[in-house]
Amino acid sequence: MPTARWWLVVWAITVAGCGSIAREPAHQTVPLDTVMSVPELAPVVTEREPVPANVWTVLRDGFVLDHATDEPAVARAMNIYLAGSPVFPDIESQARRYLAYVVDEVRRRQLPMELALLPIIESTMNPYASSHSGASGLWQLIPSTAKQYGVTIDWWYDGRRDPIDSTDAALDYLTYLHEEFGDWLLAIAAYNGGEGRVKRALAAAPDADFFALSLPVETKRYVPKVLALAHLIAEGDTQALPEIDTAPPFFSTTVNGQVDLAILADLGSMSIDEMFRFNPGLNRRATPPDVPYRLLIPSSDRDAFESALSQYPKDRVLWKRHEVKRGETLVKIANEYRTTAIAIRTTNGLTNNMIHPGQSLLIQVSKIQSATLPPNPILAVSHKSSTHRLTYTVRRGDSLSRIADRFNVSVSAIADWNDVDPTDVLKPGQRLVLHVSATG
Repeated sequence: MPTARWWLVVWAITVAGCGSIAREPAHQTVPLDTVMSVPELAPVVTEREPVPANVWTVLRDGFVLDHATDEPAVARAMNIYLAGSPVFPDIESQARRYLAYVVDEVRRRQLPMELALLPIIESTMNPYASSHSGASGLWQLIPSTAKQYGVTIDWWYDGRRDPIDSTDAALDYLTYLHEEFGDWLLAIAAYNGGEGRVKRALAAAPDADFFALSLPVETKRYVPKVLALAHLIAEGDTQALPEIDTAPPFFSTTVNGQVDLAILADLGSMSIDEMFRFNPGLNRRATPPDVPYRLLIPSSDRDAFESALSQYPKDRVLWKRHEVKRGETLVKIANEYRTTAIAIRTTNGLTNNMIHPGQSLLIQVSKIQSATLPPNPILAVSHKSSTHRLTYTVRRGDSLSRIADRFNVSVSAIADWNDVDPTDVLKPGQRLVLHVSATG
């Protein structure tokens, strides 16, 4: 396939093996003593057989499913991909952070490499993407499924956004679905449309394959998109894609005490934005108090991180959660914690002093001042955040992926809300309904 045409194929990714990384849950519940220990860094060298240097080659080598290109739905998906605009840079940075890990986990489990494409289609590799139905993260897990597979979701942490915890849960779930249906296409369909819907469709047509089953329109489009994207990657020019190394983009380490990411980044002269984006499961700017926590650190910052941790203040309890009680005011709470109402408003994204009973506030309790950096708005949203409906008018140059990234939602969610195909080309002036976080 000519290079210029392959760049058109890449549009599909925007609209629709790394080394050994510790896979223990990021948020553990074992109490600690009051001393923060300097962690050991997880090894990044694996004893498994060598892998090619480019992640696209690993994907190609691991594809095992029949891509069914003679099926009209798959052919249509490929034609839509090829008719698109080359806007891969929209997700290139996100793919560089997370794709190699996802690919390596699929490879480690000896699963079809087509499964590694699901986060591209589900969220365009954006861990902060969320849907109106409550799905979140790279794999767009809903809370019930995530918890069923051991993912922690609480005030401090949402493991659906953590690349390690969410990938483990999603692949466990897909493995279960394959065992249940005995067919990978049905497993992928059930991942998208629900196990019950696939079972009811099979009950109505026991001998039918995926393409002959009566399933929701979104699911009937979803599986062909996976197959079409896999086929185009398999047949395309890998050199035309931006190179993504299979070496780990991050290493893992466990800190035994609460850590303020802004202070850590400041001490090590590291990018606070990158620290947040490699640890997207954190709802706050700090790790949970009084429990071990697995941090992910960019590989390029290994020495800086070790230096920063050796300088880290011993006063480890930096932040507390305060639940507003009846009759409390923001000024009263500020006095209780020896801080100011302005500081509390800034940390929690409040525009005034109005609070209500049951509201949760993040309060800095340490005398040690955090780095004077602007709060990351995508981390200020708790898992209980509400959403509001808005109408967005498409502008020239917009794509579903760009709009999804702007409002921290997923492409599939926008498509679902507006009954459109996620691969559709938008027209200026077109109106879209969005459900976005009320606090985002």
